[in-house]
Amino acid sequence: MQTTPSKFWAYIAVLVGVLLMLSGIAALISYFGIPIFFPADDLLSDELGEIAGVFLSLFCGALAFYHGANSVNKQRSSTLKLPSFYIFWIILGLVLGLGTLLLNTDIASELLFPPLFVLGASLSTLAVLAWAYRKMGFPITWRQASLAFVCGSTLAILVAIILEMTLPYLAYLLLEPFWYLAEGFADIAWGTPGFIERLFASPLILVLLAITAVEAPIPEEFAKALGIPMFGRARIQNERQAFAIGLASGAGFAILENMLYEGLYAYHNGWAWGGITLLRSIGSVLHPLGTGIIALGWFRMRNAEGGGAGKLFKAYLLSVGLHTLWNGGFEPLVYLTGLDYFAGEGPSLSFYGETLSTLLVGYLVLLSLGLWWLMRNIVNGISDRVTLDVSSAPVSRRLIAAWAVACAFVIIPIGATLSPAWESIRQLLVGN
Repeated sequence: MQTTPSKFWAYIAVLVGVLLMLSGIAALISYFGIPIFFPADDLLSDELGEIAGVFLSLFCGALAFYHGANSVNKQRSSTLKLPSFYIFWIILGLVLGLGTLLLNTDIASELLFPPLFVLGASLSTLAVLAWAYRKMGFPITWRQASLAFVCGSTLAILVAIILEMTLPYLAYLLLEPFWYLAEGFADIAWGTPGFIERLFASPLILVLLAITAVEAPIPEEFAKALGIPMFGRARIQNERQAFAIGLASGAGFAILENMLYEGLYAYHNGWAWGGITLLRSIGSVLHPLGTGIIALGWFRMRNAEGGGAGKLFKAYLLSVGLHTLWNGGFEPLVYLTGLDYFAGEGPSLSFYGETLSTLLVGYLVLLSLGLWWLMRNIVNGISDRVTLDVSSAPVSRRLIAAWAVACAFVIIPIGATLSPAWESIRQLLVGN
């Protein structure tokens, strides 16, 4: 497992680590200094931002500096062995309970809650790594996992932000002419025989799925995988190592994204923080799995005699597709559950309120279980030295039917809330 380290990337890791730690020290001073020198009635939002900065800069910076310096000095790195998967989830349960108590009783929550907030965003993602690495026989070192994790938390975040600011504009230019389909969506003959068939045959559904994919899955899956080639051919020697490094990179990205969404709910509604954290914890496999699949595709492309690029492209498309399915349910859920706090008003209809939110949560839980099943199959396949084609598999008709029903729970609210059809739906159901 030990290989000759790359001096160039080792020096880059040291430099990045120093810069991150300097900014992390500033964030740590700000975290403790704001409540003392700038007291206010509500500091929780500022403190959550500072603690996220401390995690990103101080923790990730220390990892990059330590392992980069050891690599420069040609010191060997030990095998990464994490505690049992269940340990992380037991601690997460305690964190959710204590964090919810602090938020809703306001017991020094500005200082005591942020560390629990970081643990809530991190533990379930680390549990994914613990489970997969144990099943694969702990295939990588602390250095490999740490540098991949830092890359996912820094480089991937930066590239994803840049791409997400530019790609939606390009998508708008390409897809805007098709928005006329939204006007016809309201005249789809609601309640008449054959409605479901016409609904899923509507071209508008493809437009909405394309927009959902461009907004985040396409740029994020690309950005998360950028660090994988940096390890080079000599340092990724088999599929287990490739998949494990991809998991670590995706985990670094996932924890920062968890902080973003969970921080919104923690600040605006204490009770909702526990629920959204638990939901994202169940789905914490998404980002690590997506990057792991791309890492497998990259490894197979590198070792293929011909047609290798197709393996990588199929793996990338699979990751984007899985990510799009998740965002297709999670984005409407955030929109619906956030109206009361972000816009000052709730959903207009009960069906597009609590009922739909429950359906979306159910869909996301089922999708998350499917992602865990997929990761289990991949891990078992590569652990048994079986080349598993993650880009294609036989699918039963029953599974296709279940997928279509799940899509209905996602597509209908997206189509309703993002198009002019909403007004027609409201008039149809409430009669004014």
